[in-house]
Amino acid sequence: MVESAVIRVSAVVLRDSTGAVLTVRKRGTTRFMFPGGKPEPGESALQTAIRECREELQLEL
Repeated sequence: MVESAVIRVSAVVLRDSTGAVLTVRKRGTTRFMFPGGKPEPGESALQTAIRECREELQLEL
């Protein structure tokens, strides 16, 4: 049996009035994903999502 590590992330789905969804493509990757990332020590899921949007999009939620 293979054990897998648990990786926790927070992601944000932002939609406009037409239903279009904002995605990002991180440097060095070819795939699009939702803004987000891994929490820093002691950070809640909500705090992680807010910080990641600030860092990736310069967007204050």
